[in-house]
Amino acid sequence: MDLTLFKEVKATTNKLALGTSLAGQADVKIVNFVWDESQPDTLYFSSVKTSEAVTIYDQDPDVAIITVPDNGTPGNPYLRARHVQLHRSTKTMVDLLPLYLQSVPHYQQVWDKIGSTLVVYALQLGDVKVDPGIGRSKQILQFES
Repeated sequence: MDLTLFKEVKATTNKLALGTSLAGQADVKIVNFVWDESQPDTLYFSSVKTSEAVTIYDQDPDVAIITVPDNGTPGNPYLRARHVQLHRSTKTMVDLLPLYLQSVPHYQQVWDKIGSTLVVYALQLGDVKVDPGIGRSKQILQFES
């Protein structure tokens, strides 16, 4: 699978909008995420263990995502996927900390303040729409489930 366009768009952001629904109540949150190229079909994010969002994540694993481009990124590139499977990850924040520090500016401050309270979630991708920006050809990546 050619991930060139996926990597290009991923490089424009470290945030995604995570759409959830529980008991007919839709919700969306903006979260920082990281990607490990050795596991290309998975994105990772964290949440505070005591957050009410954790209840939603644990009860309804079918979510939708769209990346949010960094300010000033030309063309509005994004990655979008529906029916993404969300689950608690076997990876820990210690495992992912190097990726966070590399891709999320000022993450050390977050880590120092609340790192011990974070739990890691994995977003298992299926079909992902990759839009590199206005005027460029879009691509659908199909990761195996």
